[in-house]
Amino acid sequence: MLADFCSVRAVLLVIIIMCLLAMVMLLMPGQRMIVSWASLGMLAMFLQWLGLLSLTVLCVLSPLLRRMGILSGSILTFASIQLVTLVVSEAAYQLTQYYATLAYMAPQQHSLFLMRNLAISVIISGIALRYMYLQRQLQVRIEAENQAKIQALQARIRPHFLFNSMNTIAALTHVDAYAAEKAILDLSEIYRATLNADDAMTTLAEEVALTRHYLEVEKLRLRERLSVDWQIDEDALQARLPSLVIQPLVENAVYHGIEPRPDGGTVNIQICHNDKLHITITNPLPSRGDDTVRRGNQMAIRNICERLRIAFGKQAALKSSQDESEYHVAIEIPVERI
Repeated sequence: MLADFCSVRAVLLVIIIMCLLAMVMLLMPGQRMIVSWASLGMLAMFLQWLGLLSLTVLCVLSPLLRRMGILSGSILTFASIQLVTLVVSEAAYQLTQYYATLAYMAPQQHSLFLMRNLAISVIISGIALRYMYLQRQLQVRIEAENQAKIQALQARIRPHFLFNSMNTIAALTHVDAYAAEKAILDLSEIYRATLNADDAMTTLAEEVALTRHYLEVEKLRLRERLSVDWQIDEDALQARLPSLVIQPLVENAVYHGIEPRPDGGTVNIQICHNDKLHITITNPLPSRGDDTVRRGNQMAIRNICERLRIAFGKQAALKSSQDESEYHVAIEIPVERI
């Protein structure tokens, strides 16, 4: 895969390379130009025009280059740069012949000027294209590794959720066939939502719907012991976030906070947004301390922290805390809408 010639990174790279090349060329022995800021500026302007025009041509050719193989695409890219170099060099030479103010920059020999520029272009463009190609390959590999990590982390969540759901359904079949059927329908909706996802990102509305289906399954089992208090900012429902972020945390709130308590409790889910999306999940603590409960919570939190890091980097945060009676999980991510 060739580099992305239309990216801001490519433009900045070309600008830096051409500025450095201007300083090197000006200091080369045998130059007739007077070494000054003015001559450096003129040479830098010429090289910037050359570099940015080459990049513009490659950006226009990008759809064609993407359809070509690596070898043929590389040959066309390299040839296009050399053709632009010859055209711009010839234009620059003609300007020095017709404008007296540029006469001091006129090369002694026309053909030598063109050949020198072409030789420099061959070397510099070859190095730059190779660097950009390697950077693009590295970026593709990182994206592939991150996608693999996301899939692996999701795979660790889904069997756990399926195991709990099937236990719920198995328990209900003996006492309430209708409830068991409803639980199966809720479970099928959950897996339809997760398995039909084209990528690792979803909308907040879809994540909330997924969590509601899960809670319907749990309510059939825990009945009046489980209550849920939703506080949702409707304006945030189209925000995007990694799939299976809220549901596993709510599942842990139920499993580690509500289920161990004889009288149950309330899971509070608050979602609001301003410059970022804020999700807070609160559940009561069990009546007695339990180290396995804390380990279970921390495993889910580390899992989701890793997925948020992959999706948003340092812009996202997940924090957990507890006081004497409640356990809190707070998520903060950038607002990204579809």
